[in-house]
Amino acid sequence: MPSLWLDLLCLHGHIADPRLLRRLATHPPAPRPTREKRDARLSLAKRAVTSLRICLGIGDGVLRSQ
Repeated sequence: MPSLWLDLLCLHGHIADPRLLRRLATHPPAPRPTREKRDARLSLAKRAVTSLRICLGIGDGVLRSQ
Protein backbone atom coordinates (compact mmCIF):
# COMPACT_ATOMS: atom_id res chain seq x y z
CA MET A 1 0.00 0.00 0.00
CA PRO A 2 1.33 3.43 -0.86
CA SER A 3 -0.17 5.19 2.13
CA LEU A 4 -0.60 4.74 5.83
CA TRP A 5 -4.17 6.03 5.49
CA LEU A 6 -5.06 3.32 2.99
CA ASP A 7 -3.55 0.73 5.31
CA LEU A 8 -5.70 1.97 8.17
CA LEU A 9 -8.86 2.04 6.05
CA CYS A 10 -8.24 -1.55 4.95
CA LEU A 11 -7.36 -2.66 8.46
CA HIS A 12 -10.63 -1.35 9.87
CA GLY A 13 -12.69 -2.76 7.00
CA HIS A 14 -13.77 0.47 5.35
CA ILE A 15 -12.30 -0.67 2.02
CA ALA A 16 -13.17 -4.26 1.25
CA ASP A 17 -13.31 -4.30 -2.56
CA PRO A 18 -10.29 -6.28 -3.85
CA ARG A 19 -10.32 -4.56 -7.26
CA LEU A 20 -10.23 -1.14 -5.62
CA LEU A 21 -7.42 -2.24 -3.31
CA ARG A 22 -5.42 -3.57 -6.26
CA ARG A 23 -5.93 -0.31 -8.16
CA LEU A 24 -4.95 1.79 -5.15
CA ALA A 25 -1.89 -0.36 -4.48
CA THR A 26 -0.56 0.18 -8.01
CA HIS A 27 -1.38 3.89 -8.06
CA PRO A 28 1.83 5.92 -8.49
CA PRO A 29 2.74 8.13 -5.53
CA ALA A 30 2.06 11.84 -5.78
CA PRO A 31 5.04 13.95 -6.83
CA ARG A 32 6.83 15.60 -3.94
CA PRO A 33 7.28 19.37 -4.08
CA THR A 34 10.72 20.60 -4.98
CA ARG A 35 12.91 22.10 -2.32
CA GLU A 36 12.59 25.59 -3.81
CA LYS A 37 8.79 25.47 -3.67
CA ARG A 38 8.83 24.13 -0.12
CA ASP A 39 11.30 26.81 1.01
CA ALA A 40 9.26 29.52 -0.70
CA ARG A 41 6.11 28.37 1.10
CA LEU A 42 7.94 28.27 4.44
CA SER A 43 9.37 31.73 4.00
CA LEU A 44 5.94 33.06 2.98
CA ALA A 45 4.42 31.49 6.09
CA LYS A 46 7.16 32.93 8.29
CA ARG A 47 6.65 36.40 6.80
CA ALA A 48 2.89 36.15 7.38
CA VAL A 49 3.33 35.12 11.01
CA THR A 50 5.95 37.81 11.56
CA SER A 51 3.76 40.54 10.11
CA LEU A 52 0.80 39.32 12.17
CA ARG A 53 2.87 39.34 15.36
CA ILE A 54 4.19 42.83 14.64
CA CYS A 55 0.66 44.09 13.87
CA LEU A 56 -0.53 42.69 17.19
CA GLY A 57 2.34 44.40 18.97
CA ILE A 58 3.86 41.17 20.27
CA GLY A 59 7.59 41.72 20.64
CA ASP A 60 9.82 42.14 17.64
CA GLY A 61 8.02 39.58 15.48
CA VAL A 62 10.59 36.82 15.92
CA LEU A 63 9.20 33.43 16.86
CA ARG A 64 10.90 31.88 19.86
CA SER A 65 10.38 28.64 21.77
CA GLN A 66 11.31 27.59 25.25
